[in-house]
Amino acid sequence: MASGNMSLYRNHSISGDLSDQALSGLMILYIVTTFLSLIGNTLVVVVFVKGRRSRTDLRYFLINLAVSDLIMAAFCMPFTFADSILREWVFSPPMCPLVLFMQLLSVCGSVFTNMAIGIDRFMAVTFPLHSRITYRRGKYVIVIVWICSLSLASVQLFIGEAREDAPNKYECNEYWPDNRSRRIYTIFLMLMTYLLPLVILLVTYTIVGIILWRRTAPGNKHHVRDLHQLKSKIKHGPGMHVSGTQPSSVILNLNNVIWPKEDKNYYVKNVPKDVAEWVGYDATGPTF
Repeated sequence: MASGNMSLYRNHSISGDLSDQALSGLMILYIVTTFLSLIGNTLVVVVFVKGRRSRTDLRYFLINLAVSDLIMAAFCMPFTFADSILREWVFSPPMCPLVLFMQLLSVCGSVFTNMAIGIDRFMAVTFPLHSRITYRRGKYVIVIVWICSLSLASVQLFIGEAREDAPNKYECNEYWPDNRSRRIYTIFLMLMTYLLPLVILLVTYTIVGIILWRRTAPGNKHHVRDLHQLKSKIKHGPGMHVSGTQPSSVILNLNNVIWPKEDKNYYVKNVPKDVAEWVGYDATGPTF
């Protein structure tokens, strides 16, 4: 049986890698980051649901991004931290495939939502007189986003498993019937969560930026007004989307730097998945 991509297990103990002070600092950093992520994204959902002034065209998409962040904070960060510290799966075996499923679900939900936002902004700027994603259509788009996310993530429920690696010591990993199936799934996942969104967002926001940069204010030319508008463009930039790297993405990916893999083939097998997950974490940043 071939083990796959989303292993939550490390092969050596952490006790000899970090001092007690460094371990305490890492623990505090994880706790603070998780707490801020849960509280912050909960407030975002409440504001966009209850606030009257926040009822913009992107309201449903921003709520969706916040929900994806909440799933990430609840189902990824605590379990990853416990695994990094203890180097074994200490939770119940049925939790293993569920955690893998929720982690990938949050990544796909964030990436697909950002892709929908990019397309919507492109349509709004390029074809301002044509029909765009309204409130009613936005609900349907959100449903499609989660259907696609569930379809990709549901595979983890069938191949994720916690197995006893040593006496009373479990490993949470993917177990595939053969390497070919694992490779096909990894490539397809990278295509859907990284390459395709990357191309779509690059094209849409590049076109949006060019159109907004070339657009001039209506009326006759006025030197002072046009100069002020140019300075405003330079200050704020032509883009309409800002994606900030979350602290959780930095912490999670530092694990592979602090504790490198002993298996040299690990990076060949897992780089596409790690890249896709990193982009997923980064894609859940604030959108304006």
